[in-house]
Amino acid sequence: MSQENVEAIRTAIGSGPSALLAILDDEVEWDYVGAFPEVVSYHGPQQVGEFFREWMSGFDDFGFEAREIIDAGEAVAVHLHQWGRGKDTGAEVESRTWQVFTFRGDKVVHCRGYATKTEALEAIGLSE
Repeated sequence: MSQENVEAIRTAIGSGPSALLAILDDEVEWDYVGAFPEVVSYHGPQQVGEFFREWMSGFDDFGFEAREIIDAGEAVAVHLHQWGRGKDTGAEVESRTWQVFTFRGDKVVHCRGYATKTEALEAIGLSE
C-alpha cells in the first residue's frame, strides 16, 4: 500500500485543497504545528477544511507544492513549500515545513507538521 499512499499524497497536493480533503478519513486528526509553540488539532474533514479556508483567506496568490515525499509504509513524510502574498499588506511570504500523513487503507487518519526533516523522519521511525 505504501506506493499508493505516496501517489495519493502527490496527486492530492498537486491538485489542491479539495483533493487533499477528499483523501481524509471521517475521523482524521490534523495537528497543526506552525509558528506557535502549541499544537492546534482539527478533527474530521469539515474542521480541516475550515482551517484551510481560514488560512488561505489571508493571502492572495496562495499556493503549495510537495518538494520531497518519503515513503514509510503506512506514513508518508512530505516537504511542503507554501507561498502567498498577504491580502492586507501585500507582503510576499513563504514557508517550508514537513508534514507526516498516516494512512489507514486509502485514507489519511492523522497529519502532523514538523519544523525539520529530522523531526519528521524520527516520527516515522527513519533517520537521515
